[in-house]
Amino acid sequence: MIEFAEEIKDYLVQDNIQAVQTLISDLMKSYGWKEIVSLLKTVTTSLYRKHLLKTHKTVLTIFGLSELVGVDCDIFAEMGSIPEPESMEHASDLLFDNFIQVARSPFCSGGSTLFFDVTKLSATRSVLIIPDLIEARYRETIFILSEYDQLLPTLTKDWMEVSRLWRCGYGLRILKARNHGLMIHVKDYKEIRKSLAKQLGVNLEQIARERNRLIRESNSEFLQLSHELDVFILSYIVSLGVIGKFDPKYKSLIDPEDSDEF
Repeated sequence: MIEFAEEIKDYLVQDNIQAVQTLISDLMKSYGWKEIVSLLKTVTTSLYRKHLLKTHKTVLTIFGLSELVGVDCDIFAEMGSIPEPESMEHASDLLFDNFIQVARSPFCSGGSTLFFDVTKLSATRSVLIIPDLIEARYRETIFILSEYDQLLPTLTKDWMEVSRLWRCGYGLRILKARNHGLMIHVKDYKEIRKSLAKQLGVNLEQIARERNRLIRESNSEFLQLSHELDVFILSYIVSLGVIGKFDPKYKSLIDPEDSDEF
C-alpha cells in the first residue's frame, strides 16, 4: 500500500482532509481495517514523527472526531481494536464509542485533561464528557495549587519551576497564554494562582480545605499522564525555553495557528 501512503501524505501536506476521507473510503472496499490503520500510522509517523498532538488531531479529524484530540492513549492500538467497519460513517461511530470511553475514564482516576476544548466539545456528540472533564480539571487544579502553596514558603529565590502546572488543563492554558516557560517569577505565579482560583470559584484561603474535602470524597490521584503524553509535554516545555517567549531558544511545538485552541 506504499503508493497510497504517498498519496495520503500529499493530501495531508495540502491540508486536504476530504480527499483523504474519500481515498480511505475507497480503500475500505478492498483492504481490511487493520491494514488501513497501519497505513495511517505509517503516514503520520513519516509526517509528524513523535508529535503526539498533530498525529491525534490529523487522524481524529479524518473520522470527524477532532474534538477528542486530547484522548490519552495509543490511538492506533485503539483504532485497531474496533470491529471491522463497513464504511467511513460506521468507522466514525465505532471510533466514537471507543474513544469517548477512553477519554472519559481517566477523568475519574486522575488522568489527563489536556487539549480538550469545552467549546468544541459542546458543539459535537462528545458534549456528554464535559461535566466529567470540568470536574476533573477542578480537582487537579485544586491539588496543584495546594502543592505549590506548600512549596512557596520553602523557596529561597524569586523564581519557581512549574512543569507540573503545565501538565494540568487549566494550567497549560494560562501558562501558554502568558508565554511562560519552565520557570516563572513568584509574582507571576501568584497572579496565575489568583486567576485560577477565581476561575474555579474558590477563595484563595480555602484551597487547602477544598483539597482535604476532595481527598475525603474521592481518590487523591492527579496528573496521571501516559508516558507518551508526559514525554510530549516535557518536550513542549523544553521547547519554550526556561523563561518562555523571552528566552532566545523559545520555539513552540504547538503551531501558532493552534495558539488559542486549547
